[in-house]
Amino acid sequence: MLKRNSALCALLALLFSGAMAQQKTNTLPYNEIYAYGMDTDVTPIFPLLEVEGLNAKDQKFKSDFEARFKGASDLGASSPESEMETLISHFKNYWRKSLLDTSGNFERELGGRVLPFLMKNYPPVRGKKVTRDSLGYFLRDYIRAKGLFTTDEVTYHGRLIDLVIWKKQTPKVYAVDLGKGEIQELTVYFLEDFATLGWMEYATLGAHHPGGWTEEEGIYCVKKAYDVNSENFKISYLTHEARHYADKKLWPDLKSADLEYRAKLTELNLAQDTLFELIAFFAKNANKESENGHQVANYCVIRDLSQKLFKSDFETSGKKWEKISTKKINKAAGRLLKKNTKELKSKGMRAQTAIKV
Repeated sequence: MLKRNSALCALLALLFSGAMAQQKTNTLPYNEIYAYGMDTDVTPIFPLLEVEGLNAKDQKFKSDFEARFKGASDLGASSPESEMETLISHFKNYWRKSLLDTSGNFERELGGRVLPFLMKNYPPVRGKKVTRDSLGYFLRDYIRAKGLFTTDEVTYHGRLIDLVIWKKQTPKVYAVDLGKGEIQELTVYFLEDFATLGWMEYATLGAHHPGGWTEEEGIYCVKKAYDVNSENFKISYLTHEARHYADKKLWPDLKSADLEYRAKLTELNLAQDTLFELIAFFAKNANKESENGHQVANYCVIRDLSQKLFKSDFETSGKKWEKISTKKINKAAGRLLKKNTKELKSKGMRAQTAIKV
């Protein structure tokens, strides 16, 4: 009996050591990988994938990523079987080239595919003068004529022209508190059943995509991205987009980075349970040189709060942030937002920017 127990213990020890070894296998730096993807530059990701001993999940990600971006074409893409899939494939080819070559400009090539596509499949465009500025509107009208939904204009999201298409939307009216009793009433459209969620989803292999955006008639929410009872929805989506909605009425020409700066400060002014997660995310995804307004705003928010709370240029240590009380960070963000509002009001409705990068 003793020998059998010894053998069993040895076997269990061997299995345990094997399991521990498996747990210790290297994992990919996903935060860094996704940050590059969201900043529309996937080339620096390739060296990050060259890690030995990847587990099954990481190996699959590496294989999928390389299939999409390493060769001459997207090896994971299937042949389009419908008009809409053909249209989306034109955008995916454009996104792929743009993500791999940040110095290139592939808009003309995209237009050279989209315009003939519309001429063939959308009779109302025939005989019309189609310009670079009007092409996005004709494309929107074509998509809606097919019984699908898209944004008010097919246009830029950051550096790239984006394309988001969905099949179902449900409206609901909210009264959103933006802080200190500032109430913004608006309609939220919950979106479902997407044909494409745009270049960010393509760049990050589905890990990240727009959670929502603002249009003149209300704000749009990707339903699957949120638990509507969570602070993530109530603060990071609802108040964030409601701030955009209010700001665009006051300052129609305000630049993307400024809109995002104000929305992110609104989040940090109100967040409780998710406050330090937001700070960590903004710090990791900050880039003052980016053409993406989110990345620039992330940098400016963390820089300005760091100067106010730590007397330093840009604090990234989570441990240092967590030593500051939630209430103190909320107040600091509120003061920065109030200062920014004052500067914008002094410039009037024509204001385009108030932050300095």
